[in-house]
Amino acid sequence: PSALGRRGPDYTTLQFRNSGYQIENKLHSFSTELKSNFKEAANKLRVVYTSFRDRRNPFSTPFPVVNISKFGSRYIVAGHEPFSINNTLNQDAFQATNDFTFYKKNHTITLGASYESFKFANSFNIVGYGFNMFLGDIDINTFKAGVPTSSNIYGFTNLDAFVNYSKGASAGNKWNLYKITVAQLSAYAQDEWQVSDRLKLTYGLRIDKPSYTNPYFESPNQAGLFDPNPGSFLGSFNSGTPTLLNSDNLKLFDKDGNPIKNGQGQGLDNLRLPTTKPLLSPRFGFNWNAVGDRTLQIRGGTGLFTGRFPFVWLGNHIGNPGSGFYCVTDKDFRWPQVWRTNIGADFKTKGGTIITTDIAYTKDVNAMMVRNYRLGKPSGTLNSGTGDKRKIYTAADQGTTNAYVFTNVKEGYQFNASLQATHNFKSGLFLMAAYNYLVAKDASSVSAEISGDAFDRNPILNNANQSTLTPSLYGNTHRVIAAATQKFEYGKANASATTVSLFGSWTSGNRYGYVYGSDINNDGSGFNDLMYVPTDGEITTMNFAPFTDVNGNLQSAAAQRTALLAFINQDKYLSKIKGQYTEKYGAVTPGFTQFDLRVLQDFRLKVGGKDKKIQLSLDIQNLGNMLSSKWGVRQYASSTGYYQPLNVSVTGSVPTYQFDPSQKETFVSNPDLISRWQMQFGIRYIF
Repeated sequence: PSALGRRGPDYTTLQFRNSGYQIENKLHSFSTELKSNFKEAANKLRVVYTSFRDRRNPFSTPFPVVNISKFGSRYIVAGHEPFSINNTLNQDAFQATNDFTFYKKNHTITLGASYESFKFANSFNIVGYGFNMFLGDIDINTFKAGVPTSSNIYGFTNLDAFVNYSKGASAGNKWNLYKITVAQLSAYAQDEWQVSDRLKLTYGLRIDKPSYTNPYFESPNQAGLFDPNPGSFLGSFNSGTPTLLNSDNLKLFDKDGNPIKNGQGQGLDNLRLPTTKPLLSPRFGFNWNAVGDRTLQIRGGTGLFTGRFPFVWLGNHIGNPGSGFYCVTDKDFRWPQVWRTNIGADFKTKGGTIITTDIAYTKDVNAMMVRNYRLGKPSGTLNSGTGDKRKIYTAADQGTTNAYVFTNVKEGYQFNASLQATHNFKSGLFLMAAYNYLVAKDASSVSAEISGDAFDRNPILNNANQSTLTPSLYGNTHRVIAAATQKFEYGKANASATTVSLFGSWTSGNRYGYVYGSDINNDGSGFNDLMYVPTDGEITTMNFAPFTDVNGNLQSAAAQRTALLAFINQDKYLSKIKGQYTEKYGAVTPGFTQFDLRVLQDFRLKVGGKDKKIQLSLDIQNLGNMLSSKWGVRQYASSTGYYQPLNVSVTGSVPTYQFDPSQKETFVSNPDLISRWQMQFGIRYIF
């Protein structure tokens, strides 16, 4: 819903059905496992091969993408779906893991190795049929005043000529295609030492070595542009001519805002894939039976953990020709790593209740952020007439062209604490209740496949390339869950049984941020500028541009000021921070509650003298909504994580605002499936 400046469909943006698409997925998976037992050792070998074949079928015939905006935000989206032009993705994943374990007195030692290979072939043609599909953003009032029917569109005299050419060109056109194989070779050793009857220590080391092989790219203008040597290829060009960041005469800046030229030595070489240096992950853990009868167990651990990242980001690096910007992965980019430490305890009361508590702290070692090296340090200052004195970019602070770079940052952590209680009754009743508390912060909550979107969707203040620790988009601060299960057995020899389970949860709201509609700091993004909340007095000094709304009513500057003041006062978050900037993802939606019900009916029967079972199931998700349409409905300000209630345009350094007086409340009911009840019936034969 938020790709290339939000596309919907949601409460804010209407997307025509013809702008949609159908996804076809074909998946084939094969696996085999060999277990071998020896006198004092055991071996386990597992091999898995998975084939994914995905493609999109757009609902529209070739046609320009039409974006109609309102107050700087997308209002209507029509035309061809821009991401579905011969969009195919073939993936082949191969995984082989072998663990050899041998047992020596109080030690269980495991030596293992793993190899994972992911082969990708992706045809992605956001610039379709040899020309740009986008007609740009048109304001709703401009569109109403005169729908474009006979303008010069990419060299065509009118829209009909454009469409006719599109239909003809689509038949024999050659599409963009990139390929790459990403692999990970791992080796690890671990020892479980049973120090005593009460204490067990676990410690080990894992080494992960990434690799990138066989990069390949071709386009309608240049076929087979690649160098068979790993790490070297041609990855971007304009107008059919290969362009290389290490040779083009570009004015750019590094992450600290210092000028660079040609990008050499600055991590902007798109002939080079990232480093393949090995990553070390040492770990240590313990489990202590404190009393000796397992009524109190204390456990914990600490260590480094290495994970994968969305490999489509490497696809950006290889396959973004003709997209109007450069996309590079920093040559020193490393796979994500975190240092995690946790401590926990399990306590069993005399009555049989088990109480569990866990505390975990995770620190980002290699987190991720996209920076735009077209931007230096902003040297201008906004002349708003209010307390908004943010830094803005001048012409001297900007380079030749957008150059989006995937980089690592150190900022980011998560603190998690939970408490849980469970009890099994002799009657067959099971009860569980738990609470979880989470604090999650990062420098960038990357939620995009396209590098430009990853930059645009990271709300900022002042320097857009600065990594600042702020709340993460992901994770809910509070969550309470409870479950109850009761099994009833009856009939001859208890041949039948009915199990009723009820699950309930209350979750604090999802995070989102307030940003301006359009670009207030001149960094090229109309979706990432954090909003300043004016005081009551400052609203009277703000410059508002009158406009005629979609109903033909003139909205004066005075009417907009009055409406904006009322909107801020009804918003709990905004009304508390007047005279301040909003924080990235500092606001939360209202909390929500959900109940789910499951009923299982078991019938036992004899088949060939052996016991079999037929099980019928009934599942109802969001039971409250089934009972009342007012229950179980979630509310949101925006489905994209950023909310744009106030539009702005800037001339020089002076902003002019527009506010839609029809905005009365921050939150609206979420109409999506998550707010609706669902029912599922099932049957299972167990033998």
